[in-house]
Amino acid sequence: MGSYQALLNIAVEHGFYTDGACSCLDFQPTEKTRRIFDNAGLLQKKTADGIQIVYDESRLEALKLYAEDPQEPLCFEFKVYSNDAQFRSYTEPFADMGKGILYLDNRATTAGDGKISLSVFEYVSNDDLKKTDSDELRDMISQRDRLLPPLFVVKIFAETAQASHIEAWLESELTSYSIVFNARQTFWKYYLLGKMANAGSYIFDPDNQVEFEALGETSLPDRRMALTFRSKQSIPLNEYYDFRFQLKQQGPGGENVLINRLPVACITRTGREVVAEQRMVVSEIYINS
Repeated sequence: MGSYQALLNIAVEHGFYTDGACSCLDFQPTEKTRRIFDNAGLLQKKTADGIQIVYDESRLEALKLYAEDPQEPLCFEFKVYSNDAQFRSYTEPFADMGKGILYLDNRATTAGDGKISLSVFEYVSNDDLKKTDSDELRDMISQRDRLLPPLFVVKIFAETAQASHIEAWLESELTSYSIVFNARQTFWKYYLLGKMANAGSYIFDPDNQVEFEALGETSLPDRRMALTFRSKQSIPLNEYYDFRFQLKQQGPGGENVLINRLPVACITRTGREVVAEQRMVVSEIYINS
């Protein structure tokens, strides 16, 4: 057995995570790709933000034979899943995605920051969506996948119409491919109940990042009345927030701080309502006293 060298790297970035690195994904090679790995001496290693594929120098000729096969060009295929059950809840474009599966490959790549993007645009979007019976997915998607589809699929071709990637992989220190997800954005809506539902109450941001508008009273399903406030702009969901929204009350003696730091949005408590004549996602936050 020879020494192993890095062949290529796939890194996933996500706006939801504070450090930007998405570590919750599981890249599962298809059976076809597993056979190539076994026969050509390749290994898949998990990294902090994706995977790295390495090759055995002593079996380099076997890898080149795969790359030079005109009948079946070398391609690495992966079905990607998440070990975080809430991944779709905080990730674009899953909230508004129709039928189909996100498909990412290196045939029409764009470079940036030393990495090659696998999505059509800088961020993964509905433009990367393919029907399950499309030419790109037909041979990858099983009947089981139609019932329990992966989050997305990735194909890395060793050779395209533009260039021979296998040579670039072997000649460079490391070819790095990039997948970038945007965090889902929601409007935050606070429901004040009990003593907090005071006509003189309002929400204030000491950092002047977000403004809230008063929407008046609304009746809840259990017939309780709540005083509601909604952010004037949408806010990206995040792993951690540094917001310090305050609940204040204007009284005869001036302003009083009722709650110094309000709770922040939860990724699982969302609804939809019309904002500026468009149906938007709203994070619902309840404050009771």
